[in-house]
Amino acid sequence: MMKQIHDKTAEADMEGTENSVFAAAPPERGRLARFGRWVWSWAVPGLGMFNESYYIFSVGNVKPIWSEQYPACWKEGVGCSESFLHALNYSQVAGLCAGMIALGLIVDRIGRKWGSVTTALIMFIAGVLLTAADGPSARAVFALLTAAQALFGFGCGGEFPVAAASASERAESSEKLRSLRGQTTVLVFAMQGWGNILNLAVLLFFLGVQGQTGPQYSFRALSITWRMQYALGLLPIIFMLVYRIFYLKESSVWQRKASRRKLWLTVRHYWHRLLGTALGWFAWDFYYYGNKLFQSEFINVIHPGQSLVPLLEYNLLNSSVALFGYYFAAFTIDKVWMGRRRMQIAGFAVVFVLFLVCGLAFYQLTATQQGLQGFQAMYYISSVFAQFVNATTFLLASELFPTENRGMAHGISAAVGKLGALSADVIMGQVDDRMKFLLSAAAGALGVFVTLAFIPEITALDLKDGDMRWEAIKRGEAETYTGEAVNPANLSWCEGLLGVGKAYKGRQSRTEDANNPAAAE
Repeated sequence: MMKQIHDKTAEADMEGTENSVFAAAPPERGRLARFGRWVWSWAVPGLGMFNESYYIFSVGNVKPIWSEQYPACWKEGVGCSESFLHALNYSQVAGLCAGMIALGLIVDRIGRKWGSVTTALIMFIAGVLLTAADGPSARAVFALLTAAQALFGFGCGGEFPVAAASASERAESSEKLRSLRGQTTVLVFAMQGWGNILNLAVLLFFLGVQGQTGPQYSFRALSITWRMQYALGLLPIIFMLVYRIFYLKESSVWQRKASRRKLWLTVRHYWHRLLGTALGWFAWDFYYYGNKLFQSEFINVIHPGQSLVPLLEYNLLNSSVALFGYYFAAFTIDKVWMGRRRMQIAGFAVVFVLFLVCGLAFYQLTATQQGLQGFQAMYYISSVFAQFVNATTFLLASELFPTENRGMAHGISAAVGKLGALSADVIMGQVDDRMKFLLSAAAGALGVFVTLAFIPEITALDLKDGDMRWEAIKRGEAETYTGEAVNPANLSWCEGLLGVGKAYKGRQSRTEDANNPAAAE
């Protein structure tokens, strides 16, 4: 089954470019070449998401190191107030929000290629600043790190709409990839999981080779550890920047559809979808970033009293477990029995149930070793199912809107999501560990409601149908479109109540619309 998926995707990637070398290769070598092309097709476009995870989540991973390196600042508050240290989280989230909106708007105008070059260049500059951050005091060091985090967040924020729009449009441009549209996009996004894993592995490697296993730590060795993890993160950014400048081709779908956007028309006809993707992402990021930013605290609950290295090892274990969720989502999201909407509901529902149990039975579960084992199992299981929502929020915001406004809509949705992350940072920093689990459960419940009300199931819908409907809307003739994009099966509960599906006249209407030059352009 997996081989069929690899072969089908790789054949689509090589469509029109297959040469005699591939054709003459032995069967084993041919399969290996196809597999390599398949991996390349999502690993390279996914480098932006890899770097987002590597750098953004590094704050939660490096905090224990900074705490040991600068104990007066982090443990005693000398020269570093709690609000000042929290600015490390605020700055990156603020940068992400700004980048998602600003660059999301820009990529719909300048194109996917130059939008992606812009994001990579900003991330490179910020990565250099993070590596070289220094000063006469701990406060000076963290002030510079805060500013660099904001800049990196800005560039990284633009990566969300760029990567999502590019992956969806790449799948749409290939006849063979259309049935694997969700898989194509989610595999790109799954590189995020590898970024956090590699970041933790690099930190553990440099701590290990320098003998920093505790309980005493060297200031210089800890400084080398976190600076080297930032420096090594520059390597994939440099590769990504060079590749995008010299080898990346512009999205053919965007080139065909590029024109002056009509923002107010998008809001008027797609406000419910924008509300669904934005609020769903808000609920998700409240849960997800709340867990990531306070990951050390969460891990300390289920593995109490751990020192620096074991704490990072448990973080690595949790991130590795979560990776399974990314790939399970990728290989099932296009299946009829799963789809986008069901996957998102399932992910939110599992998070809600597991964290509700952890919160309500917090003291009983943490009182005994047996209870802690159950606590651990539920926490790690939630890490797998949570990736369902991580994948769908990224994918749906790129599929539910027409090509012309895809980057803008994705950027707005992701930015609102990051407000959820900011809210989590502010609120969870003020509550105890038990309440952190209950608040995460509440975010899961909100996500289930929003998905049921505002998110349609469009797994089987060709994105071209959505663009046909958009052309009719732009002409002021929305009611004349009667194709699959207004099929009640492809609409949300809210759209059904608003009567959007009343114009649908059956599957034959799509052919009629396709043959209409005004509609199809």
